Formats: sequence, C-alpha cells, structure tokens
Amino acid sequence: MIKLKGMADSVLRCIISEELPASGFGEALRAVMEKGKQILPGARVVLDFGARALPEPLIASILSGFVWPSGICVVAWITYDAASQEILKRGGLSISEPLPESPVVGRNTASLVLHRSLRSGQRVEHRGDVIIVGHVNSGAEVLASGNITIIGRLKGLAHAGYEGDENSSVVVRSMEAPQVRIGGKIGSLEREANWWARNVIVSVRDERVLIEYWPPLKNEAGEEIARERPIYR
Repeated sequence: MIKLKGMADSVLRCIISEELPASGFGEALRAVMEKGKQILPGARVVLDFGARALPEPLIASILSGFVWPSGICVVAWITYDAASQEILKRGGLSISEPLPESPVVGRNTASLVLHRSLRSGQRVEHRGDVIIVGHVNSGAEVLASGNITIIGRLKGLAHAGYEGDENSSVVVRSMEAPQVRIGGKIGSLEREANWWARNVIVSVRDERVLIEYWPPLKNEAGEEIARERPIYR
C-alpha cells in the first residue's frame, strides 16, 4: 500500500496508495520506517498521495508520525486534490515536483507525465511541461509553467506558461473547453466553432491567442485548408 521508489538526483518517492484508508496510515508508515531505517534519515523524499484528499488532521499525523521521526526531508507533497493543495500551500509546504539539480538546457527543465484522467476538483500544478495521458474533465485544472499536452478531452481549465511565459502552448486531442490560458492571455471558444472537439494547438503570436488544427488539415493536393484564427475574451 506504500512503496519507496528511487528518482533522479538521489530523491526517493514514497507512493501512498489511494486505497489505503486513513485509519491504516500509522501502521503502514511505521512499517516503511522500519524497512527503510538505513536509507530514510536525511533522505530527500517526495510524498505522492495521488488524488487523495489530505485534511489538516491527516497532514499533522503524517508529520508527527512519519516525517519528523524518520528524519526525512520532504521536498514535495503531491496530491491532485485542489482543496488539499491549498491547505499544503498555506502551511508553507511545496506541492510541485522537484526540479533536477542538473537541469537540461532549455526553457523548461522538467516534465511531468500523468497517466490518468482528472476529475472535477482535481488540479495539477507543475513547474515545467505537463503531459496528461487521459482526460481533463470539467472542474479540473492543469497549470504548467511550460507547455501542456492532453492526449484526451479537455473540458476543464488548462493554463500554460502560468508564470508569464507566452511562448508556451496547449496541445489537445479533443478541445471541449470554453477557455484556455497562456501566460497572461485568455482565449475562449464556442461550442459551435469548427475547432470544437478537434485536435488543436493553442499558442500566442503577435500578442494574439491563436487556435489551429494539429496536425494541420490538408486537401488532396497536400495544401492546408484551415489556418489559425485568433480567439479572445
């Protein structure tokens, strides 16, 4: 129900199953401490709770019953529950995946690949590119400092370049969201638009939010038959 997994830069990932009941946290975490007593003290650890909600009493019990006794340094608390993210941020706890100590040269230094769909009330926030292999349903949010790629339906909110980078883009297999954001700009789309429920890429060029088919539609002669168009709100 709880697994330890190695990551880059000597970071450990502690994956807590969403099926583990809150009442079983204490016993399960004590077992992890016993098995990992040789490697946990001083280790940099990501606590990954998946989509589990983390109310304040549960966070407090994890701190007092696992984090402090084991001597670990928690570099990130990962949950896709938006309300829990707000609680963690108010407590000064990081909710973003750690960046590598030796970043690859480029605008975005770390990518997050998520093999799951997001339900209403769930949110992914990441410094770097985000790839969702699944759907982003209505009421769910994806925020990335870099690009966003959704290999599924987008019905919720996607905000690429949320730290102000308007060179970012949003690529979606099925665009079904009335709004998309890039940097400080907002684009909107009506259900009657030709781009609705199609493969699209949204980007900013010349201070305009543009949407176009991705890949571009072509006629039998190989000529593009649909160009980009600006979308505003």
